[in-house]
Amino acid sequence: MRRFRGFTLIELLVVILILAILMAIALPLYLRAVRDSNRQTCRSNMQTIANALQAYKVRSVPHLYPGQSKPDDPINLAFAGDPPFIGTNADLPALPQCPTDSESDDSDDYTATFDPATGQLVIKCSSDNDAQYHNTVGSDTDHGFIVGVDSQ
Repeated sequence: MRRFRGFTLIELLVVILILAILMAIALPLYLRAVRDSNRQTCRSNMQTIANALQAYKVRSVPHLYPGQSKPDDPINLAFAGDPPFIGTNADLPALPQCPTDSESDDSDDYTATFDPATGQLVIKCSSDNDAQYHNTVGSDTDHGFIVGVDSQ
């Protein structure tokens, strides 16, 4: 009688079980790293937009944000259309897209608001409602970026 040399079913099942345990440990760590990377990319995008808005304000003759007619006017920019600070020869070459947004239109990804009472410019991501990807970041309660507060 000839005996075949090979692995038994039990040995194969043990190896598969060990690989499954390793995957169960590694997969959540990988997903958390991807989520954190997307969150950091989004915050970096918001910082870039905030810097472009500040540069526009400094360069403009009356030193106002886009959409303001006087310094104590509140603004609410959704970046639709052609904002004056975005373009080839402007402060921001193109509006960045949130990494968690699967849509091709990036004009609705970020909004900027300026509250003259507090003097704060707040940049927010449209994915704030998706708590799976955007959790609490910075000093505010959602994914927004407050210039001068979160940049420190």
